[in-house]
Amino acid sequence: MKSLTERIITVGSFPYSRAMLLQIQLQTEGIDCFLVSKESLQPVRTADLRVKQAQVAKALKIIDESIHFSGLAKEKAVKTLGVVRRILVPVDFSNLSTHACRFAISLAQKYKAEVKLLHVYYNPAIDITPYDDHYSYQVKLSDNLREIEKNARLSMVKLDQKLTTWCKLEHIQDVRISTGLVNGESADEILEYSKKYRPALIIMGTRGLTKGTHPMGRVTTKVTENALVPVLALPVSSANKVGDLKNLLYATDFDPSDYSAINRLLHLMSPLGITLHCVHVSVGMKKPWDPVKMDELKQHLIHEYGDTSVKFDLIVSDNVVNSIETYIRNNDIDAIALITRKRGTLEKMFAPSYTKKIFTEIGKPLFVFHASA
Repeated sequence: MKSLTERIITVGSFPYSRAMLLQIQLQTEGIDCFLVSKESLQPVRTADLRVKQAQVAKALKIIDESIHFSGLAKEKAVKTLGVVRRILVPVDFSNLSTHACRFAISLAQKYKAEVKLLHVYYNPAIDITPYDDHYSYQVKLSDNLREIEKNARLSMVKLDQKLTTWCKLEHIQDVRISTGLVNGESADEILEYSKKYRPALIIMGTRGLTKGTHPMGRVTTKVTENALVPVLALPVSSANKVGDLKNLLYATDFDPSDYSAINRLLHLMSPLGITLHCVHVSVGMKKPWDPVKMDELKQHLIHEYGDTSVKFDLIVSDNVVNSIETYIRNNDIDAIALITRKRGTLEKMFAPSYTKKIFTEIGKPLFVFHASA
């Protein structure tokens, strides 16, 4: 059996900004890839672009076709890659999922994108219990499944009518909305559907119909942890439309993966007029390398997105929660973005009471990106 290192190939080393552009291009073509930052004494930062061995030939072909991009051609490619074409919205017909639908529609209007409403209805076959009379059980199961599907279709029609009425009231036109129904386990089916539909973004409520003390419901947590695309989770009483988002906070640890996440954020935000706040919190005292790393990030973003509104702040505090809360309040932050670097991060992250407090009490929309995405 081949080891993991034998199955991952470096297809090239590029200046970091170009490596990020190529990464997005490859991902757009369905190629799994990631960047590895290289330490160098040269003023230009570089990174290795790595892909799975089975996808090397396809990746090299795309890189070869893109190698001469510059000037207006590069600008056009960047804008094309940043456009949102499809938005997936999982719904369970709760008030919060309806809220997510409205937000997604307002975003789709900006990008001329389509919105897919997906409902996963319960499949009783998942919880099979032994029956003495196998035939009678099969008949009962079939009848129940038909009834569940019938009710799901009826609820989807009602939701579609409700959203159509809302669009008229908000003067929203020409947004294509389609629906889908599948049966099975909610999170698993949403993730599988996302792979086939290939949306640029998944938008969903933080909780569904089920109650609980966790700041994020089980389905939303699992989707957020495992989706191959960014996920926007909307809590209760958060922004109703994309136009309500003016300021977005990205907390950076100066990890190389931050560059990729910020890059995707800026692509998403470019037509929306949103100000991005890149913030780093130093606990106890400012580390001597923090200003250097922040300046490096600043210079990179100014070089790549000179006309994009980005603010940079270093905060020194003994209390991370209070400093973040104060920054959010003083700068009118409307949403928070974070990056996960391994599976299970959200489960671990939301376990501590301080993080739960930030998420539940502030009640801001949450963008989640994966380091490998």
